[in-house]
Amino acid sequence: MTESLNARVRQVLDDVGDNQAEFAWRIGMTADKLSKSLNGARRFTSLELALIADQGHTTVDWLLHGTEPRQATALAARTRARGAAAPDGSKTAALRYAESIDALASVGHRLELPPLPSPPNGPDLIAQGSQLAEDASALIGRSPRGVTVRGLAEQWEAAFGLVAAATCLPDGLDGLSWDTGDFRLILVGRTDVWTRQRFTLAHELGHILAGDATDHPLAEQVAPSMDQGQAEIRANAFAAELLMPHKELVHSAGSADCLDKEALLSLSWEYQVSPSAMATRLRTLGIINDEQRRSWSAATTRIAAVHAGDPGRHMRYAQQAGDGWYSASLAKLAISAYVRGNISIRLVATVTGLDSDRLLDLFHPGPAAHEGTSPPEAPATSPAELAFSP
Repeated sequence: MTESLNARVRQVLDDVGDNQAEFAWRIGMTADKLSKSLNGARRFTSLELALIADQGHTTVDWLLHGTEPRQATALAARTRARGAAAPDGSKTAALRYAESIDALASVGHRLELPPLPSPPNGPDLIAQGSQLAEDASALIGRSPRGVTVRGLAEQWEAAFGLVAAATCLPDGLDGLSWDTGDFRLILVGRTDVWTRQRFTLAHELGHILAGDATDHPLAEQVAPSMDQGQAEIRANAFAAELLMPHKELVHSAGSADCLDKEALLSLSWEYQVSPSAMATRLRTLGIINDEQRRSWSAATTRIAAVHAGDPGRHMRYAQQAGDGWYSASLAKLAISAYVRGNISIRLVATVTGLDSDRLLDLFHPGPAAHEGTSPPEAPATSPAELAFSP
């Protein structure tokens, strides 16, 4: 394997176009060390391989084993125009995260994948989604009420071994889910409509738990009131039950003196969903009629926030959802790999979206820091890692 590894490193050198001394400088090695490694007299360190892979725009797995980067060949999608294909960038978004996850796995930093609840059987898709949400809630152990969408993502990452992030997705794409067996990925689009982002996150979790996203990315536009196939009916029912549990909601609605539009706005704000989603949920549970649902669905989350006397929180949530947020679980994994000297700072920057120089300043205050320097040994719970807990 050493001969094949060295041949692939030489191929990277040829592709980059540097001589050995120039390339060694790029990756923080001496020319003598690089020469000895290429001739088999010295082994490359894991950090050196990570830097070589970075320069060659490839993966450590390819350097070590010749394994080509992961490809997303099949894509199931639902876009804003019914029947339209998923935007081309949906594959790119999924593969960008897959590349980071694979790079970390190749140096021994793998995501833990706890067992998932068994998907329920039966002909009733709404009942399936609702039961799956109840099972998921039991595993999570906390109500989603009062928790920001990023907070929910962190909870669900821990409970289900997810990588979940809000990032730039192509126009017309609200969310994407993918379970490869090696990782479970959920991406939601950046948007200032934070209640939509919240519902999308829950909807995509439903796809993961139901097994809809196995082996290929499932990318789609999510609309709670639109039924577009069996998987979508189930995922919508899952998201509705998870975010608006029927037992809690029946109690909350029953405690209202008069269930009118103002009560709907209050419930919408309490459960942090849009008035439209709340009206649809109340209609599904038989608490209001269809005429009320149609009449009240036109209200916006901003109106609900104003009604609750909390427009400032609405603006903060909208800004966070629009700015996006990185995966806490993947960031911690990357930081652990970096402080152990297994990867370069560039992968941490890729995972977090933060600037490499800023990261180096945080990890190594002072003028001595530079990319080719191996970081000192540090435990996984070092101050540098804790600083990046979202």
